[in-house]
Formats: sequence, C-alpha cells, structure tokens
Amino acid sequence: MAPADDQPVAAQGSHPDAPSGPADESTPLLGREAAEPSNSSTGVNRVSLSENIKRWRRQRWISLLIAFILVTAIVILTLVFGVFGSRRRMGSSGNALCLTPPCIHAASDILYNLSPDYKNIDPCTNFEQFVCDGWRSRHDLRPDQGSLDSFNQIQDNNQMVLRHILESPYPGASDHSFYSPMRLTVRASSADEDNFDELQRAYNACMAVDSIKKVGVKPIQDLLGNLTGILALEGSTSVTQADSKALSAATLFLERLGLPSIFNFGSGADDKNPDVVVVFAGPRSRIGLPSPAYYLDEDTVKEYTSAMTQVLKGVLPTTKGSVDKLAAAIVAFESKIAAATPPLEDLQDVTKAYSAMSLKDTSALVPILDIEHILTSLVPSNYTLDRVITQFPEFFANVSDILETTSKDAIQGFLSWKVIQATASLVDAPEVKPYIQFTNKLAGKDADATTERYRTCINHVDGGLGWILGRFYIEEAFSANAKKLGDQIISDIKEQFKNKLASLDWMEDEVKKLAAKKVDALVQKIGYPTQSPNVTDPASLKDYYTGLNITDAYFDNTLSILRWTTNQSWSALGKPVDRNEWGMTPPTVNAYYNPAGNEIVFPAGIMQYPAFGGDLPQYMNYGAFGAVAGHELSHAFDNNGKNYDPSGNLTDVPWWTNKTLQAFETRAECFVDEYSNFTASGVNGTTLHVNGRQTLGENIADAGGLSASYSAWQKRRQDYPDLDLPGLDDFSQEQLFYISFGNFWCSKYTPNGLTSRIRTDEHSPDFARIMGPAMMNSRGFREAFSCPVKEPVCELW
Repeated sequence: MAPADDQPVAAQGSHPDAPSGPADESTPLLGREAAEPSNSSTGVNRVSLSENIKRWRRQRWISLLIAFILVTAIVILTLVFGVFGSRRRMGSSGNALCLTPPCIHAASDILYNLSPDYKNIDPCTNFEQFVCDGWRSRHDLRPDQGSLDSFNQIQDNNQMVLRHILESPYPGASDHSFYSPMRLTVRASSADEDNFDELQRAYNACMAVDSIKKVGVKPIQDLLGNLTGILALEGSTSVTQADSKALSAATLFLERLGLPSIFNFGSGADDKNPDVVVVFAGPRSRIGLPSPAYYLDEDTVKEYTSAMTQVLKGVLPTTKGSVDKLAAAIVAFESKIAAATPPLEDLQDVTKAYSAMSLKDTSALVPILDIEHILTSLVPSNYTLDRVITQFPEFFANVSDILETTSKDAIQGFLSWKVIQATASLVDAPEVKPYIQFTNKLAGKDADATTERYRTCINHVDGGLGWILGRFYIEEAFSANAKKLGDQIISDIKEQFKNKLASLDWMEDEVKKLAAKKVDALVQKIGYPTQSPNVTDPASLKDYYTGLNITDAYFDNTLSILRWTTNQSWSALGKPVDRNEWGMTPPTVNAYYNPAGNEIVFPAGIMQYPAFGGDLPQYMNYGAFGAVAGHELSHAFDNNGKNYDPSGNLTDVPWWTNKTLQAFETRAECFVDEYSNFTASGVNGTTLHVNGRQTLGENIADAGGLSASYSAWQKRRQDYPDLDLPGLDDFSQEQLFYISFGNFWCSKYTPNGLTSRIRTDEHSPDFARIMGPAMMNSRGFREAFSCPVKEPVCELW
C-alpha cells in the first residue's frame, strides 16, 4: 500500500528495508505493493516511496505499542478490581467470583486434591476416593511418619513458624503485632525478654546433639541406679508383704518424677462435683505395648521381647542371671496386666470408671502396695486426703493377684523397663536403638527413621514452656479478626444445634429444654487463654513457671518439666477448680470438649489453613473448622457427654427420661453397627475392622458436628452470600462445603500405622470419618450431590 499523498517527500536515497526485485507468493503484502513500479523512470518516486514506507512502519509500531499499553492497563485494572472488589465475573451458579490470592490458592488446592478422574466417580458411593485421590498423589509420608493428614500439614506449617521464632533474636519493637506486650499500656519488655531467653535455652539444649551423644545413655543409668537403691528385690520368688515398703517407695519415686508405674495416679475435677479437685487412681491405657491387642500377636511379642533383651543388656549396669529370661518374664507380666485392663470403650465410659471410696479402703485394693502411703505422700502437706475416685476397683484386685504370683526379678525389671521406655527418646545412644527401631516399625515408620531435630525440640519446648511459646506464636500466626470469626462460627453452630434439638421427635420436651440449656451454658474458648496464665502478659507467664529450672542439659530439662508438671497437678488439691485453665497450648493442632467444665476449646494452632481462613468463602470455613467446632459441641451429647447435666455434673440420676434414653441407645447402636462394617488392609494384607463401639463417641460427634455446621452455614449465607471459587464450575457451593470437609480428612497410612490407629485410637481412621458423617449420614450431602436415597443411614443430632 502506497503512503498517503499528504506525507512529505523524503530526501533522495534508497531505504535499506525497501524491497527490490519482482514480487512472488512469499513476499509480504507490503513488499508486493511497494514493489510496484512507478510511471516515472526517475529515482525521485522510488525515494519518496521508501520514506513513506518507513513512516508507515514507524506509525504501525507506535500503534501496536499504544494498543499493548492499553491492553496491559485494562488487564491490570481488571485484576485490581477483581482483588479488591471480587465482583467483576460470575461463576456458573450466578454468584460473583472470588479472585483474591487466598481464594485462587484454595481453588487450586481443591482441584489438586480431587481425584483426577472425579468426573467418573460417583460421590454418593465413594466420596473419599472422589475427594482425596489427588491429595494422596501429592503428599508422601516422611520416613518418620506412619500416617499423614491435614492435621500434620497444619502442624508442619506451625512448626516452621515456631522454628523461625526460636532460631531468631528477640523481636524488636517494630516486629510486634497486636498480641505483643510491646503494645500493652504497661511495658514489661524485660520479663518478656527473660521468658524468650528461657525458650531459647530449652530449645538450644535440645538441639545440642553432639553434647547429647557425648553423654550417651548415662542419664538413664543414673535414674535406674536411684530406682535400684530404693527397690532391691532379687530372686525368683514372689513378692511378700515384707517387700511392700520398698515397692511402695519405688512407685512413689516414679510418680514424683512423672514416670509411669503399674497404676495411674493423679488429680483432677470431680465429675460429680466439678468445682472440687479430687484424687483418682486407675489403670493405664498402655502398660507396655500400645494396646492389649498387640500382646495377642505372636510376631509382635517376639520382636518386642527381642528389642527389650538387647536394650537391657546394654543399659542395665549389672544383670544377674539370664537377660533373655528376665525380658520374657517382664513381657509375661505386662501381658497379664494388659489382659486385666478394661477395653478402651470402658475406660472412656465415666459411668463405669467412677467409683468413690475412702482413703483407708484403698489399702485393701492391693495389699502388697501401700496406696494410702503413696497418695498421702503426693498430696500437699496442708491437704487432708480422705476420699479417692477409684476407677475399676476390680482391676486393682486382678493386678494384686498378678503381683503376688510374679517373681521379684520380673517386678524390679518391669519398673526399670518403664524408666527406659519413658526416657529412651531423650538420649542418643546405640544401647537404646533396638527399642527405637521396634517402636518405629510398630507405628508404621521406617525402622531407622529419625525425626528432624528441630521438630523434636519444638515439641519439647511446647510441652514444657508452651504458654510462653504460645505468646510468640499468636503474635505471628493469629489475629483479632480470626478470633472474632471463630467465635461467630461457633455461636452460629450452637444456635443451629438448639434448633435441631427442638425438631427431634424422639426426644421428650422436658429433656429438650435441659439440652438447650446445656448448649446455652457451653463455654467456648478460642485461640489462647487470658488467665491461668494470660499469654499476652509476660509477668503472668514468668510467675506461672516459677519453680521450673531450665539448664543447658536436655535430659535434665525434660525431667524438670515432668517433675514441675506433676507438682502443679497435685498442688491444685484443696483449691477450687480453675475454670480458666486450658488443656492445650496455643500452637496445638487440636481441640477438645471438657464435660466437667462444659467447655469447648480451640487453640489458635488449629485455626489455620486449610481448616480456617478469614479470606476464604464461608462454605470452606464451616465445612472444615465449623465441622470440628460442631464435633466438640456434639460431644456434650454423645454416649459419654450425655451423662453430664447442664452444669457439668455427672448425675447419679440421669437427666434424660427413660423413653428418651432408650431412643438414644437405639440410634447409637446404628452407629456401632455402621462403623464396625468399615474395613481396611493391615499388615500382610490382613483385614482390619473398625471398632464401632470403641469409636462410638467420636462417630456421633462427627455426624452431629457436620450436620450443625452445614445448617449454620446455610443460615449465615442468607444474610452474607458467598462468592464462588474460580475453576470450580462443576460444583455448587453446597457441594464445595462437603468437599472442604472431605479434604480436611484426606489421609495416607502405612499398614502398621493404620493397624495402630484402629487398635489404639477412639477416633475412626480418617477415611471412615469422611464416608460416615458425609456420604452415609448427612441428608445435606445426599441432596447436594443428588444421591438416589436422601435418608441418612444413622442420625442423632
């Protein structure tokens, strides 16, 4: 195309880009047009044409540049308005799309977590596969893990935050957040820095691996030497009354250290009078191996005995007789106690575990062991002990018979073995390696796996100085808005739970009123405590840990923490129950319901992505964290929680009518049967059955929690509609609620890890926690995914 006539003619000369020669089919249109000869044979027209082409090309590039700038500006403005307004585009449901970074991240995670073949999987028949196959392909177990789920993911993220805290200098004024004492009216920076130094001292002592290796197994041997000095039983004959004093003194020695003995002694709120602290005595849920079921497994017992034999040979200063025979005798003793121990479902049943008796009557429980002397030595000197809550008196009688028929060597060896078991992980020595390898394998880990040291040390600090650590954690990972949102979600769920109670046709009206009263009285604790201690007050924290001595020796620090914690527990006797106390530190990735206090507690540690996020659509928050919150609330009405009245008292006369109680039991049996039918592959392809009775309380809570949270979200969205997530046009918001729930419980297990979970845990394995509450027992799920049958299999709340 020739230049326009009104463009000036350039000076003579040829343009290097001007085409020459005849045009062909490969010549660009511009070249072909420019190559057409002029009527004039002079060079002037050729020069003018060349200059005009030059100007045309310059204008063309300018136009393209302007167009590029305009398009870029439009894209930037679109993204800006998308980030801050999130309402420029619509999802398939007709709702606006959320295009903030947290929403895009969440949408991406959901798409990755879903099975790549989800379009060909029916969520009504296999929702766990539908929602978790992609998650499993993206997440691998570390060698030191026997299982993995979202709780582990959140914990990993939390530990990175804590690691940065513990390995960094004390934060300066500019680094402090809303929760920092630096923002308090009264500055207490010196106490805060002192507390921080204590954290780092404990952490650095744990991280000093070279020093720990150099010390070796000697700290354990020193403890064993102290124990032997107290308990010097020798011989194959059984213990007699003459050995009672020594055996009682040895038990007391271990209890004061916070180390396990034959029985479980402690203090806590009286279930029948929850404002009073009482002493209790009962069986341990774990006497040696993690579960009594393991003693029925010949291969496991053989490996356990072998590991014990090797460790005893390396650790015990002197051993008379055959160590092989001693190990076999110890395992036989443990096996008998394990067989006498009530099953886990009975240990959890407060109506079976509560039996009050006078202190003097305890002397008849185990004549060979002076329980009265042990307990009066543990309580404060100014406290008069006259009553003990004895859990399962028949267990004590059975163990008494076992003791009287067990050799002195076996009993002495057993107590020595308890010390070794409790402290083996605190040393780095070849002498204890066979036991570490055995426990790793039993838990589904690689036998020689070692956890990254910083993880071990963070857990150590959290276990000992967790409230101080929590003060710095919430500064980094929590906010006032997060606390506000958590309170809102829980309040919404409480309201909907009460609505559900009112609609039940199997619960009588008088019971409904009391149940609603219990919901209203339920205390919700979110994030962190502000009393006992106040984690935002350095002076309160410093005072709380008075008497705890932290040095540069890791083993000694652990024993100091155990002794201090034990003393704290016993020193509560004679004082009112402190209802401001928390049972979990702020970084903990967990939650709990305390029936005696009628309270639900949610540490800041669990209020993290993917369970929770202030920038996420509410169907995600209610689907994950909301279901957890509803779960804890539902525990107030599970097979155990229902025995506590609205004030948190375990009543002798149930506050439920017989008719309502019978209806509850019928519906509860549905859950027992349903979950007992869940199976999985264990070691060597064996079939594992979930224990529906052992897991009953948790299964009831899972179903009730999910139902209440779904109703709460449905109510919330009426006034505050949710945005859609990009790239998820295949799903409605109702479906995404349940997908968020399922994603939170996606998991992987090794065969041994899954075996351990089913044998030792009151919670069902995670796959059953997806399938049961959502796919099988949720009417909302079945409606959301258009399942043929809408009626739940089992339903209580």
